[in-house]
Amino acid sequence: MQAVILAGGLSRRLGGVPKAGLLVEGSTLLARTVAAAAAVIAAQEASLQTPGRIFDPAAVQGEVGAQARIAVVGPVESIARWLGTVELGELVVAVQEDPPYAGPAAGIAAGLAALPRSEDPAERVLILACDMPAAAEVAQLLLAADGLEADSPEAGSAAPPHAVLAVDNGRLQPLAGIYPVRQLLAAVDAARVSQRLANASVRSLIASVAIKECAVPAGITADIDTWDDARSHGIAVPGGGQE
Repeated sequence: MQAVILAGGLSRRLGGVPKAGLLVEGSTLLARTVAAAAAVIAAQEASLQTPGRIFDPAAVQGEVGAQARIAVVGPVESIARWLGTVELGELVVAVQEDPPYAGPAAGIAAGLAALPRSEDPAERVLILACDMPAAAEVAQLLLAADGLEADSPEAGSAAPPHAVLAVDNGRLQPLAGIYPVRQLLAAVDAARVSQRLANASVRSLIASVAIKECAVPAGITADIDTWDDARSHGIAVPGGGQE
């Protein structure tokens, strides 16, 4: 399991204040999301009893890891600051989408390109937006649903593996999902060839990817788009309440 975390938005409805650096319960949204991804990778590898060193979420806090497993996509010069105590080492790599601020589809492409390629055809990648305060809960629900998908009768057939995407209150959330890496890479390559990557929607990017839905509790994928959203999660508004 790998992970791509998208932190490259312009936050226009927040007056340009980066979402990734907003504090929830003492941690930035980005640091919380990185920790959520690390926990999922550790749990998935432990369940598979991967030979050798099991991925340790504590390694994201500064211990030396074996290789990059989590790509954070956004302004590289700011990511280390947003991560706070989470150090950019072998386990976490920062990368900017090309061109900068070209949208989440371009961000996914940049994140995948920054991670080492696996020879395992079953390799999966967790995709998360950085601005979901409940990212940890969402990621664990996706992991459980992905495990059921892997154990389903279809998993052993010739049918392509499915992505597992959160569905919150009837709405599909493509930035809260676990995807087959090979299918997602193929979709990225096709979009790049047809020049449909920069400023494209994620829904258009994943149109060719087989999907299974994971119903989640209503509101759990809520993100921070406005200062009203921020206040509802206890995030202070700069300037004492200015919009």
